Amino acid sequence: MSVEIRPFGREYADGVVALAQAEGWPTFSDAERVTRLLTAPGVVGLVAVQNDKVVGAAQLLTDGHQAYLAILVVAAEARGQGIGKRLIEAGFQASKAVRMDLLSTPESEEFYRRFTHREITGLRLFQGAPREAGDSEPGLR
Repeated sequence: MSVEIRPFGREYADGVVALAQAEGWPTFSDAERVTRLLTAPGVVGLVAVQNDKVVGAAQLLTDGHQAYLAILVVAAEARGQGIGKRLIEAGFQASKAVRMDLLSTPESEEFYRRFTHREITGLRLFQGAPREAGDSEPGLR
C-alpha cells in the first residue's frame, strides 16, 4: 500500500488527533489545537496518508537553518514500513534545515540512531516552580 507524505491541512486534524490519543498524548487532543500547532508560523506540519487515512504525522519548529522535531508519530499498525524515516526526510526538505534536534523516549532511540546523528543531553522543562529532589515527574507531554 502506497503512503504519501503531505503538508498538514485542516482536513487531516482528526486523523492526527486519533494518532495522538492512541499514544496517550493530551496536548494533541482536539482538532482545533492540532490545526493551530501544525500551522503556526515557523512550523512544518506533515502527515503520512495511506488509503485516505492518516498513519503518521510530524511537527518541526524551524528557522530555515535548524529544526526541532517536536512530534513524530506513526500508527502502531503502520510501523516498520519506513513512514517515520520518510517524514523526517520530508521534514528536512520542507524546512531546509541542516540539522534537527529532538528529545526521545528510550523506546524510540534505536529508530533515531539509524540517522546520522550526535547524541547530546536534553531536558524538557515545564512551567512552574523548580522541582525539589524527590518530587514526582509531571505527567505532561
